[in-house]
Amino acid sequence: MAKTVLLTAAEDDSEEIVSRLDDTTVDLVHAPLEVYVKRKDDPQISDVLKRLDMFENIVHSCIRNARFFLQQVERYEKIKGVKNCLNLTFDNDTFTYLEDQGIPAVLPPNGNKPIDLVELMLRLQRTDKTLYPCGSHQREDFPGFLEELDVEVVELDVFDLEGPEPDELNNFKKKIDNQPPDTIIFHSRRSVNRTLAAFPDLDYSHARLISADKGITHKLQEKGFSIDAEAEGNWQSIAKLI
Repeated sequence: MAKTVLLTAAEDDSEEIVSRLDDTTVDLVHAPLEVYVKRKDDPQISDVLKRLDMFENIVHSCIRNARFFLQQVERYEKIKGVKNCLNLTFDNDTFTYLEDQGIPAVLPPNGNKPIDLVELMLRLQRTDKTLYPCGSHQREDFPGFLEELDVEVVELDVFDLEGPEPDELNNFKKKIDNQPPDTIIFHSRRSVNRTLAAFPDLDYSHARLISADKGITHKLQEKGFSIDAEAEGNWQSIAKLI
């Protein structure tokens, strides 16, 4: 009998785990409670993109940030300004995406941690004003790291994180009622509140609760839940626990 697993991560964030579970006996119920949406008519975006020549570097911390940033760039027809900057990436997926879009990118040769990227910037002597495209829903650590090194950095919110539309949420609830999950994945601290709010009638005591990392485990414990398994903070380790 197939195991039913509930996943609430955004579609953009779920490609790896969906792929890993695709050829298994798992019956994945994907009910995205997070939806990433491009920001519209934001004066800061238009102002920054009009003055791209004041930036030496653009740091793309993940492929999602890069995708939404380029959507904004295309809207304002500023691709030339982006190409004139040094485009730095944390990981190979983002590097490949930028290169496929015709934007020369640079990836640290010896790792993908923040310190690796900083060391590369120092080695290349590229420590002037830096643009950091990101989402409005959270503040990331890397800009603060640059500021500690006296590198001027501008965080540009290019997308927002929203929830599903009411009709879509109702469809998720009906699906869960008809197919109660055996296992629930809590992929982020944010997913704890969103899942409990979206599915208050779900019998969590009879489901196997998987936490993606220690911080999420603590969040669940604060809510009075005991987890059954804790992963190592990545989709690969979550898939192994399933």
